Amino acid sequence: MTNTTTTHPATQTTVPSTAMTLRPTSEPQPAPIPTGTYIVSNGTRTCVKVVMGLQLMAQNTQEQMEYVVVNPNATLIYGSCGMVQSELNITFSGGHVNFTFIKQAPSYYVSKIETRLQLSSEGMLYYAAIEKKLFTTKLGNS
Repeated sequence: MTNTTTTHPATQTTVPSTAMTLRPTSEPQPAPIPTGTYIVSNGTRTCVKVVMGLQLMAQNTQEQMEYVVVNPNATLIYGSCGMVQSELNITFSGGHVNFTFIKQAPSYYVSKIETRLQLSSEGMLYYAAIEKKLFTTKLGNS
């Protein structure tokens, strides 16, 4: 008994490629947004604790988007604690952001966010507000 292997020549067809080879570009990457912890207390009781990175954007008069990253180490935090409504106000160089929290058992949510922002390129003040039920979660959660 003899083992024999037979090889058949393969036929290859080459199709010209119309796709372009894209090389990675070295576009600048956006800087990371620093995360801060913002707390509003009423005596020893914390009513609002927010851990977030905050970046605001506005369209300037030249219709270009400008971005403002809030440095949590350069902010002033104040607010109020209520039975149903609590406020978190974050003030920074060039503006502020205010959050309104509503407690509606068994959950809570952000009911309003408003901001005032002064763009460094123009010196103009921008104001924006949104009143909408946002970020709903159960009490004691985030």
